[in-house]
Amino acid sequence: MSKYSDDEYLQDGDVVINSTGIGTLGRVGFYRSTDNCKNLPIVPDSHVTVIRTYLGIKKFYMYVFMKANQGEFEKKGEGSTNQKELKSITLREMLIPIPPYPEQRRIVVTVTEIFAIISVIEKSLI
Repeated sequence: MSKYSDDEYLQDGDVVINSTGIGTLGRVGFYRSTDNCKNLPIVPDSHVTVIRTYLGIKKFYMYVFMKANQGEFEKKGEGSTNQKELKSITLREMLIPIPPYPEQRRIVVTVTEIFAIISVIEKSLI
C-alpha cells in the first residue's frame, strides 16, 4: 500500500513550477510520462507546485502560457532574500486566458513547430 494518494503522483501533462529558491523560483516544466523511461512513480516535493488541467484546457497550452509568464513568477516570490517562495495561492489567483479549444490547439501546434525548429538550430551549432 502506498503512502501517497493517486493524485499526488505526477501525471502525464502536468505543469510543474519550482516554488522555492533564488535563481530557480518560478521555473516552469512539463511532465511527459514518455520521458520517464523506467516508469517510476514520481511525487514532487514541497518545493514544486503542480498544475493539472481539466477538460476544455489543453495541457500543453497551459504549459506554454505558464512558461511565457515564468519571469513574472520570480517577481511574485515572497519571503526573505535567501528563501523566496511562490505561494500556491498566488498561482490560484492568477488570471489565465482560455481561448476556445480549436485556438488552443493552433497555439500548441505552432509552438511545437517552433520548438522543433529551435532544436534543429541548436543541434547545428554544436
